[in-house]
Amino acid sequence: MLRFLGEQAATKRQVLNANSVEQSFVGLKQLISSKNWRAAVDLCGRLLTAHGQGYKKSGLPTNHTTDSLQLWFVRLALLVKLNLFQNAEVEFEPFGNLDQPDLYYEYYPHVYPGRKGSMVPFSMRILHAELPQYLGNPQASLDRLHSMKIICAKILENLEQGLAEDGSMTNITQENRQASVQLWRSRLGRVMYSMANCLLMMKDYVLAVDTYLTVIKYYPQQEPQLLSGIGRIFLQIGDIKTAEKYFQDVEKVTHKLDGLQSQIMVLMNRAFLHLGQNNFAEAHRFFTEILRIDSSNAVANNNAAVCLLYLGRLKDSLRQLEGMVQQDPKHYLHESVLFNLTTMYELESSRSMQKKQALLEAVAIKEGDSFNTQCLKLG
Repeated sequence: MLRFLGEQAATKRQVLNANSVEQSFVGLKQLISSKNWRAAVDLCGRLLTAHGQGYKKSGLPTNHTTDSLQLWFVRLALLVKLNLFQNAEVEFEPFGNLDQPDLYYEYYPHVYPGRKGSMVPFSMRILHAELPQYLGNPQASLDRLHSMKIICAKILENLEQGLAEDGSMTNITQENRQASVQLWRSRLGRVMYSMANCLLMMKDYVLAVDTYLTVIKYYPQQEPQLLSGIGRIFLQIGDIKTAEKYFQDVEKVTHKLDGLQSQIMVLMNRAFLHLGQNNFAEAHRFFTEILRIDSSNAVANNNAAVCLLYLGRLKDSLRQLEGMVQQDPKHYLHESVLFNLTTMYELESSRSMQKKQALLEAVAIKEGDSFNTQCLKLG
């Protein structure tokens, strides 16, 4: 703002920061929901300091609580969300492989009498396992995820044999056992999903697709979405025939979705199939049909504009994207739409810089501190 629009415009921009919210989980939620993720990272640091952890405390004896570990998870997840992968790696280091004695309830019998097991949130383990792939080491991620998969499978096996999660004898009610089985099934499915994403990043498409198909076993209600995703993988690698086969499979299982949702998914898959064959007129027809059902569908809107561009209708394409942004800035001012819009400004006008600056002004009103301004291509 300062660089492109001057001091006066920059001082008008009001965003929440770590000082302007309650110093608690409530304030933290407020910063996250308003997309002020950098400020949220700072607030996590302060709250951890209040727990006797955080800055300059590495290597010193520490007492973990469920609250402090939740704070660590939120802070680390935000660093990953902000693409600050190296910072996240450095902050994860003192936790080792997340299995140190002081990360278990049994280590604090005076605080958690009778409680057993790990205090580390399951999502934090997933985050720890996924991190190396963002730092160029997907094999390390796969190894960590594989270890998690073995543990989840073992716990499930114990539960299904009438034992407790750790394999000891137990007298839990049938209802609680069922709830536990459900929880660990969904956790195993979540690990498999991360493994599939990692394999996809490694471009091992065969194994990735096999793994996504396994995930369906754990999340049967997600079958249409997963099959659609697999179809799109084949589209991306240019295998139109196999993509079409998966999209047809989706049409057989759309009863798992509500009527409108299933209609939109089928139309979206057909549009992408035409897009993959450079058949922009047909693709545009299907995206437009989606917009008749759901005029606020951002994916259909954005792709319909791209189709118009490829059909040589730059003015119409621009009109579509600008109309969308003006109609509901809060909903549509996101990075992929803005990147396409700024690209079209560059193609269309010598006044593209002024138009981009107008977008910067619009974004500044609604976005928090985590917005990536590179999508505006301001140079």
